[in-house]
Amino acid sequence: MKALPNHFYTGREEFLEERERVFAPMWICVGFASDAPSAGDVQPLEFMEMPLLMVRGSDQTLRVFHNVCRHRGHVLISERGTVKQLLRCPYHSWTYTLEGKLARTPNVGGVGINDIADFDRSSFGLIEVPSVEWHDLVFVNLSGDAPAFEKFIAPLEQRWEPFWGVEGSSLLRRAQSYSSIRLEVPANWKLAVENYLEAYHLPTVHPALNRISPLADHEIHLGEDFAGQLSHCYTLGAGTSRHLPVFPAWPKELYNEAQYPALFPNTLLGLQADHLFVMVILPLTYDRTLEETRLYCVGDESVSEDFKDLRQVQHGFWTDVFAEDIGVVTGMQTGRASPGFDGGVLTPMMDTATAHFHQWVAKRVGMSLA
Repeated sequence: MKALPNHFYTGREEFLEERERVFAPMWICVGFASDAPSAGDVQPLEFMEMPLLMVRGSDQTLRVFHNVCRHRGHVLISERGTVKQLLRCPYHSWTYTLEGKLARTPNVGGVGINDIADFDRSSFGLIEVPSVEWHDLVFVNLSGDAPAFEKFIAPLEQRWEPFWGVEGSSLLRRAQSYSSIRLEVPANWKLAVENYLEAYHLPTVHPALNRISPLADHEIHLGEDFAGQLSHCYTLGAGTSRHLPVFPAWPKELYNEAQYPALFPNTLLGLQADHLFVMVILPLTYDRTLEETRLYCVGDESVSEDFKDLRQVQHGFWTDVFAEDIGVVTGMQTGRASPGFDGGVLTPMMDTATAHFHQWVAKRVGMSLA
């Protein structure tokens, strides 16, 4: 099966084309609502050479804006934190409300003159990006004209309902400790996604994981906007007598089932009977990618001190697994610069999900991989 050529991994022009044709028309995950839980909380985001900003408004609504002042284009907020009521540009002190309205323009008409007769502040508020909170995940639509989010997320919800039930998502809890993993990868974002899509590398790259979740016990599942694996060998508590609380609706005979889909283009998910992890792939540049992962347990009891040791073990396990991938993803990026390689070979059995992803990307950039 034909693969995407090297220049889709090594070129800024192709990277920006993907921003416009792959990411912008869709709902894409850019962050986590729990990173800005209270009014006045701000969380700057870097996404495909675009500065974005999550802001929790005084009305408790989470909004996403382009993180640039409307005056001279200076980045508005550079660090995560909490502001009182206003967002102030560090260049000329133009100031915005938490809801993005332009509130103050000091000295705009000369020293001590803060207003101009013909200047309509209401036309120069921050540019808001349409956004949706799905559980703790924040999805945005950069183009503003994507189909309804409910239509986009429905296939995943339908796939998971037999496992976590109707109320499963409402039971997710993020603990204060042992719930975040942050890794930066010197590679193109697609390589991080492709690595997640296949289990072929488990025996070589993840020997410890392969002992408890062997390659032979994985199968590939494909959908219109997702692909991934179903594992049949998950073990609660790694075989010990203690384990984290499970989803009440999860069938006991399926405790060994785990689902690892990639929701295209950049959201990697792992659903097990006792926890969920979400890895958001944030493309920074064509050869730099940030992996932001959050771990969620089930129910209030799961985030108590009684289960802190189990959460720590779980966090350490996934941290090790995800860190093991950094070297191979980096190695693939380095190889993309070689004239001795241009896409490689996608095998019909082990690389099915990767081939599906390549076709999905190629279709959106108007390229044929036939």
